[in-house]
Amino acid sequence: MSAAFDELARSVVLREAEVRRFALGDRWGKRQPAQRAAARVYAALGGGGWIDVARRRLALGAGELVFLPRAEEHAIRDRPTTSLAHPEALCRGMRAVADDALATEAPPETRLVVVDLHVDAAGAPWVALLPPAVHVAGATPGLARWLNDTLALLAGPPALSAALRRSVGEAWAHALFASALRDPAASLPRRDALRDEPIAAALAQVRASPERAWELGDLARAAGLSRSAFAARATALLGEPLGHHVRRLRLERAAILLGETTLPVKLVAARVGYDSEPAFGRAFARAHGVSPLGYRQARRREHDGARTVGRAG
Repeated sequence: MSAAFDELARSVVLREAEVRRFALGDRWGKRQPAQRAAARVYAALGGGGWIDVARRRLALGAGELVFLPRAEEHAIRDRPTTSLAHPEALCRGMRAVADDALATEAPPETRLVVVDLHVDAAGAPWVALLPPAVHVAGATPGLARWLNDTLALLAGPPALSAALRRSVGEAWAHALFASALRDPAASLPRRDALRDEPIAAALAQVRASPERAWELGDLARAAGLSRSAFAARATALLGEPLGHHVRRLRLERAAILLGETTLPVKLVAARVGYDSEPAFGRAFARAHGVSPLGYRQARRREHDGARTVGRAG
């Protein structure tokens, strides 16, 4: 089932990852409202705390992570007995010590990294079926270690190019969603059907080369299934018909090419499987609400603005 869950996790699109670091001492805590189109991660580098979400209380220890795949309303505090009735009495003297780091006046006893993942889960309706929280702890030491090591890379000084950093962030986010899918509390429909590894293998091929003119019959034969059986299982796995999925993959890849390269729009269209630039432009505008050229210009303005802020800092 691992390959199927991994392929399913990759249907979540990461738009942005915001990473903040906290050095907390004395009594601390906060209630957090729910966020839309987001997931949240708490990682304890040292010390720890307690998280209350959906009538569950989780102890977050050093070297552990708690993943909230839908960023539901929750509370985090230093210990279960800390009252959040008067939040002004907590986190005294909280101040910014760097662009993405905050600390309390009291000497730090706990060091947290908090990551907000802004995602597009339009092609991943299964996210609504995940448990409200997943605790990545000692039961999965290899995964916990990899997630923490990768988080340290993402939270540290930018040692990677923006494109490579984005790729690492996407892999990290997908690993978290795959972990949530494996959680016994996930109420996935047709869970047994996801054991069909040939389906996952075929979908992985499609994801690797969405620009190809994929034929349903060819994919079904490779998986050893009839067209109707393959289509039904692929739709159950993806939450959308295969044709819609391929179109979305093409336009996601086009957005990356427009934002990170200087390729002419006509070549971008060809790279993602469109023979006609006007047809590509119409499809892209329907998906993103702006023309390919408008999208590229907006991304360039964002990049220039971020670079200006960086120089000012």
